[in-house]
Amino acid sequence: MTYILQTNHVTKSIGKKELVRDVNIHIKKGEIYGFLGPNGAGKTTVMKMITNLWKPTEGEIEIFGEKLTPTSYGVLKRMGSIIEFPTFYETMSGYDNLVLHCEYMGYHNPGSIENALELLHLTEAGSKPVKSYSLGMKQRLGIARTILTKPELLVLDEPTNGLDPAGMKQIRDLLKMLCAEYHITVMISTHILSEIESIADTIGVIDHGKLVKEVPMKEVAEMNTSYIYLEVNDNKRASYVLADKLELDNFKIMDGHRIRIYDSRVTTQEITRVMHDNGVEVISIGKQMETLEDYFLKLTADGK
Repeated sequence: MTYILQTNHVTKSIGKKELVRDVNIHIKKGEIYGFLGPNGAGKTTVMKMITNLWKPTEGEIEIFGEKLTPTSYGVLKRMGSIIEFPTFYETMSGYDNLVLHCEYMGYHNPGSIENALELLHLTEAGSKPVKSYSLGMKQRLGIARTILTKPELLVLDEPTNGLDPAGMKQIRDLLKMLCAEYHITVMISTHILSEIESIADTIGVIDHGKLVKEVPMKEVAEMNTSYIYLEVNDNKRASYVLADKLELDNFKIMDGHRIRIYDSRVTTQEITRVMHDNGVEVISIGKQMETLEDYFLKLTADGK
């Protein structure tokens, strides 16, 4: 299969500190690739190498079928990116910052700036100096700048930082539209797993500098199982009842007073009755599906 972006055994070290090791990412054209990992896992390091801000210590990066080199200017002109946070000339207006971006990108398309501002709901704010913008407005202006030249690939590092829930939904809908209508490929990192779960085609999970899993979201959905969640006043007693009275062994003690039961042979009504008969107070009980967060925690150190 041909990928629009792939990294081949990429490693990055600074001095004696190894930031990422042997990372192999594969991103198909037109998909949204969710790049997940705990803080400090190496997401930004990988994205900095993809956008040529940092050079790999070992390994290679291929974009649009070409090996990325320090002089890959043509490749970089076909990309849009936000790494960590967007920066602007604060005393200039949002509109003028975008004009400047078009000039140094050599991009001249009448109406493109107005269209980008409209897509990010910044039409009225476009004439105001960026120093008057809120954090969320600056983040949206940064996204407007990345899509302004209709790039083939977007590399977005935590693009919803500073946005309220409505703003997050707006960005989510925008990215889905860009993929569907313009066939733009998106690589996006975020700590908000529910955002990725609703838009990503593929996820890559990185932990302690190593890519631990790369899998289509469809497979994640198929792997995730349903379970009964049980909250009780006494975990120890409840565990005894599940094992001895109900003869179950496929359950997991969570934090607090919560238990997950993965055995499909038992019903919530039966559990409630047996707990009551054995002196265990059931605070809450119900059925639930595992989420992307559950899957993520299984793969990372936080879930071990």
